[in-house]
Amino acid sequence: MMTVATIPISHTPADMTQWTGRAEPFETARARYWYQLAQPYEQQHIGLVGFACDQGVRRNQGRVGARAAPPLIRRAFAALPVIAELQQRFDGQLSSLLGDAGDIHCDDNDGFADSSLEQAQLKYANAVSAIVKQGGLPIGLGGGHAVAYGSFLGLWQALENTNNANVTPTIGIINFDAHLDIRQSDVATSGTPFRQIAEHLDAHDQPFHYYCIGVSRFSNTAALFDRAEQLGVQVISDEDCHYEPWNTLAKQVKSFIDQVDIVYLTIDMDCLPSSIVPGVSAPAAFGIELGFVERMVKLIMASGKVKMADIAEINPTFDIDSRSCKVAARLLATIVKQHLIIT
Repeated sequence: MMTVATIPISHTPADMTQWTGRAEPFETARARYWYQLAQPYEQQHIGLVGFACDQGVRRNQGRVGARAAPPLIRRAFAALPVIAELQQRFDGQLSSLLGDAGDIHCDDNDGFADSSLEQAQLKYANAVSAIVKQGGLPIGLGGGHAVAYGSFLGLWQALENTNNANVTPTIGIINFDAHLDIRQSDVATSGTPFRQIAEHLDAHDQPFHYYCIGVSRFSNTAALFDRAEQLGVQVISDEDCHYEPWNTLAKQVKSFIDQVDIVYLTIDMDCLPSSIVPGVSAPAAFGIELGFVERMVKLIMASGKVKMADIAEINPTFDIDSRSCKVAARLLATIVKQHLIIT
């Protein structure tokens, strides 16, 4: 692979100018929007961390541009109203709900930059770990799905450093994705994160619990399905999401959650149809319904076991009327609401 010199990776603090929205001077104080509550991160219940990097997508031969997504997802989310249920529950404490921990930037100069992705993942992992150790829920905003390895590392570091009983909690990964992302490669890419996680866990004598929802048989080679079987990956296909009864699928996911102590939830936005989310690195011809994803996210969050979440692969270059960012913002709002309700 052609490489250029290793580049510096920056962590920029929260840019609060991204948090804007409409004013409601003639409404009551209950006309609140998320832009009015967000603060720079200081131990709030939830901390947003941007992963402004698509070097992994470039290495994986995908459509680049995802590094521009984090601020645009924030802006779409900022304009959403804070639902009445949260205002009632946290009356007087609304400023404690949401913090912005800024962005990790990987400026690869539109080329293959040696070690740039790996450095960005480590720096992002440090930001994630700090939030977990302070008792917050980190939510990553990608960026390419290479964010997943960084998210896992951040969670792992926090658990490793705060575990007094010398017993590592069992981590379960639930990924909404058209792709398994367990490719073999000589470098890390957006298609390798869950294989890397499997190897990391194996090196630490820990089991690999991975559930992938929305997998397309037309988007993964036979070799990938073979590897999934070898690794014990559990799969719900995109076709199953459409044709199998909800109760059957919900029971399977609940059973998976019951087997683990902690859940890492990741949503690759290419699991949704390209007609709903056109702005992604690898658009889906079929995909799974937004209503299904949202309903399943609520079920997963209701377990109380989710300690890390992220949303990946939004690519603003190919978006239409900010449609993709708005869908990402709705799913972000769903995760935020569900976490705060059970806090």
